[in-house]
Amino acid sequence: MFTKLRTKRKPMFMIIPMIDIIFFLLVFFMMNSLQTIAQKALSVQLPQAQHASAPVQMPIIITIDAKGHITLDNKPVSIQEASVMMRQHMAENPEAAVVLQADRQTIHGQVVAVMDILKAAGVKRLAIAAEQKG
Repeated sequence: MFTKLRTKRKPMFMIIPMIDIIFFLLVFFMMNSLQTIAQKALSVQLPQAQHASAPVQMPIIITIDAKGHITLDNKPVSIQEASVMMRQHMAENPEAAVVLQADRQTIHGQVVAVMDILKAAGVKRLAIAAEQKG
């Protein structure tokens, strides 16, 4: 009776939408990895300074949160452990830079105690982290 006269079409590769998707995924993963690297173990609210700047080298980072907990390169440590570890770091690399990140709510005595440990360990290059006023 009726015959279907349909021509079979070959499937086509749509390359432009595939390239768009690949670029979108690339940008997504790049931004995600940058955000992951930027975040540190403790969330602290840095005080603001007019002339704050980022250091050039990868320094040793000591963080003190609002409750006084100390981390050394993202590892929670006691004040005694921080002292021992800093002495080891400075013995290996006497020119190492140290960045002290203290929450603005941190007790001043805790910050002074950590700075005293750093001085005893022989730290010559100490920076206190602050956010730039915007």
